[in-house]
This record gives sequence, structure tokens and C-alpha cells, in this order.
Amino acid sequence: MAKKQQFSEEAQLLAFILQQGPEWNTDVLAKLEAVWGPIRYKGKLFPFDKTPYYVPEMGENLYRGVLSFEKTIAPETIAVEKARSNALELELAESANPDHRKVNVDIGYMDLDKVVLPSYKRGPFKLYAGEGVWLDMLLTYAKGEFHPTAWAFEDFKRNPYQHDLQLIRERYKKKK
Repeated sequence: MAKKQQFSEEAQLLAFILQQGPEWNTDVLAKLEAVWGPIRYKGKLFPFDKTPYYVPEMGENLYRGVLSFEKTIAPETIAVEKARSNALELELAESANPDHRKVNVDIGYMDLDKVVLPSYKRGPFKLYAGEGVWLDMLLTYAKGEFHPTAWAFEDFKRNPYQHDLQLIRERYKKKK
């Protein structure tokens, strides 16, 4: 019987934040840091205007950006971080109507080869990770760039986050 090999590589914890307005919400940033610790890198916010999907819930003038934390995680623990991000979204939701989020926190991780976001929704290209969480590899890294997968969301296909993700990857690579 072959001996089981132990493998543990820390991945860079990151979050794609969807919010109203083109400036980072300082209250949201403070809450993120209260949950995951210091922010290591904060990217630019880009208009999220190619789909009206979130407009009924969050309103108009939506922007999304990526940030990373000082914290790294074992990839197999991402389900725990997903539960934390959902709890934070509920905490930040309108108290009069908790179905109306003020912010969408897509927590995820980056390793040297890819960006992965967990989801509670299954899909044909998602892999089950346990605890009701499915993993969605949205971007792969090759030849100096992040490339969207065929099933990636529209903003990931356009990937305005390319520069920010490359800077996050470089900082992560140096930290390893």
C-alpha cells in the first residue's frame, strides 16, 4: 500500500468586492479587515455594467474590484472563508431588508496557477469541495497573464483586474 503524501501549500486569500460607487467603501474595508486581517493590496474599482443581475438587489452604479489580504490559507479551508464572507454580507445588508445586500463579497484564493472562487451554487464546471461548497476556477495563469476560463463570468472574461491580479501574484510569489 502506497503511503499517503502530505501536501500543504498556502494560497493567497483574496476577495472580489461588488459595491455601489467608484471609491472603496471605508466601512466595508474595515469590516473585511476585522474578519480576515490587514489588507495587503487594494486594486482599482471597475464599472460592473455588463449585466443588470445585481441591480434589483443592490441598485445602480455598481463597481467591482479585487483586493488581497496579508493572510494566506490552505486551499482546502476555503469553505470556512466562504461561510465568513456570507455572514459578513448579511451583517452589512440593510437591516430593514436583509435580502438587499450593500456589498457582495466573493472571497477566493490565488495560487501561482489560478484564481478560484467558492460558491454555494453547483454548476457543470464546478468541483465539489464539501460542506455545500463548489469551486469555480475562473482564471488560469500562463505566459505572464491571467486567462479566463470558457465559463467565467463576463467581467472575468474582459478581466479589467489583470494588472491588479498580476501585482497580487507577484507579492504572493515573493512571500512564499
